[in-house]
Amino acid sequence: MKPLALAFALLVPLVSSAATELLPAPDTWRRESFEFPLAFAPSIGLEGSEQVRFAPGWGNFSGERAFSYAFLWDVKDVAGPALSVNGLEFALRVYFDGLMQAAATTRKADLRAVATLADLHPMREVEGWSESHAGTIHTWNGFAKGEPLALEVEVTRRNCPNGRAQVLFLASKAKRSEPVWAELRKVRQGASCSAT
Repeated sequence: MKPLALAFALLVPLVSSAATELLPAPDTWRRESFEFPLAFAPSIGLEGSEQVRFAPGWGNFSGERAFSYAFLWDVKDVAGPALSVNGLEFALRVYFDGLMQAAATTRKADLRAVATLADLHPMREVEGWSESHAGTIHTWNGFAKGEPLALEVEVTRRNCPNGRAQVLFLASKAKRSEPVWAELRKVRQGASCSAT
């Protein structure tokens, strides 16, 4: 396993390999699954699982596909603001603050953290999803030298059977008009409320 993948894998416990796949991706994409609460972001008070799909080139931080990945939260639906746009902005800040600090700590890197900022706005409706937002996440790269990191993001949300909700995040350093986004959106099209 590459050092970068190892650092990410050490951050949170993996869900068993028998976990249901709700987020299919091409065979060339690395897959990881985790349970809430996330070890690096326990204050995201959700119950359920996270499935992560990393596009090839995710860890080439100077490349055009850097940080291109999708992560799906399949969680118990909750009343209140947790899954509202404001709640998701808060969750993204907590998620990336915790992720980058945990990655730097795992690598034994003494990096100065900068607080993550997340800004979402409405975007065109996405078929199969009840809410759609786009925006930018400003954070830092705890997997490398601590350099500033700006990620484009698309966030979609929907309700699923049995009192569940899904929130899908697509993220990349690439602008949303770049070719890697077609691949990310294709992964979104394959996301399901039922296991595949």
